[in-house]
Amino acid sequence: MHLRHLSKHALVASMALALWFGGCGSDDGGGGTAGGGGSANGSGTGGGSGSGSGGLAFGGGGGGTGGLAIGGGGGAGGSSGDACATTVVESTLVPANLFLVIDRSGSMDCNLPSDGQPSTQCEAFPKPIDTTKPTKWALTQTALQQAIDDLALAGNTSAGTVVFPRPASDCNVTQTPDVPIANLDATQVTALKTFLSGVVPKGKTPLAGATILSYAHLYELLKAGTLTGNLFVVLLTDGFESCAPAELGKLLSTDVPTAYNQLNIRTFVIGVPGSENGRALLSQIAYEGGTAKSSTCTHNATPADVGDCHFDMTKSANFSTDLQAALAQISGTVLSCEINVPKPPPGKKINTNDVKVTVTGNAVTQDSSTTCDQANGWQFSPDKAKIFLCGTACDDAKKPNAKIELDLGCLQDIR
Repeated sequence: MHLRHLSKHALVASMALALWFGGCGSDDGGGGTAGGGGSANGSGTGGGSGSGSGGLAFGGGGGGTGGLAIGGGGGAGGSSGDACATTVVESTLVPANLFLVIDRSGSMDCNLPSDGQPSTQCEAFPKPIDTTKPTKWALTQTALQQAIDDLALAGNTSAGTVVFPRPASDCNVTQTPDVPIANLDATQVTALKTFLSGVVPKGKTPLAGATILSYAHLYELLKAGTLTGNLFVVLLTDGFESCAPAELGKLLSTDVPTAYNQLNIRTFVIGVPGSENGRALLSQIAYEGGTAKSSTCTHNATPADVGDCHFDMTKSANFSTDLQAALAQISGTVLSCEINVPKPPPGKKINTNDVKVTVTGNAVTQDSSTTCDQANGWQFSPDKAKIFLCGTACDDAKKPNAKIELDLGCLQDIR
């Protein structure tokens, strides 16, 4: 998977963001951005009023990714004037935070096309034609619950979820999660699985609003200082934006790239069968959200049914198996062994050629010969702000009571 690594922290105090979303109403209701910034209040007669998120804006805030505990220095030099005291820091893996943004629209209540229900028929009549076969939602729920168990077992991960549209509404979305993001302990796992078990598919697909408000929620948590670590949105849908299509241009050109480039929120996208005509859109979201499956994937705006930067399940011969594999691949990326390199004191700098890594007392070899998913050792990020543990080094670092230490060598004076 092609992921762009950032040198900045998750939040920059001086930035001024302007992510806006106009709430969408029901089928004949309004929705969209009004004037030069504030959003219009959508209204409609079919599915209730669509107040959505009107008027959200983001300003600057303070914060950081955390994840590094600096320990004491060590190592003494001899009598030579060239000797120095080395700097050793004890480190921890950067935690992961996932926000699952899940489509519960009526079409998720259909059977799979491979089970005899074409997507066109599902859109016209969103009910299963064969009740002896599972619906898309039933299969999705099972796969999500398995992924939650796997993430909890790995540890060092927090997760929450929101579904769209809201209950008793065709198009409304909310910034408030259905299950707030929290550490995946036994209580949180139960809360997530219980909620997902009670979801009933219904309504349209306010994809743009749900995505933008997921960023708004994460941003508020960052401002409050309640999140540390890497941030991920996992967007799963079986359709195309059907509530506020006018918002899609801004979503792709401003909201998704701003969330990625300024807040370091990476957005994974899974297209469930039924999203055939949304491939281009979903591929663009994945590409702009920093999770393109390759650097050469197709992410053009047209034609609508062409795009392969996201996890496209529309051609899957075994949706259940392939969805679980996609979620496992996402989990593997989220749980990558990442360490923040500490900043040296004022007037000092780190000689990156001197850096050494140990895991539970065992020296780890630097291996930059290939990508981390193929390497066995440790690597710097391109900007030297992070260290990635690869292969068995990563496995060892995830073990209970593992101890990770960075030997930064002799700090150099900045001249």
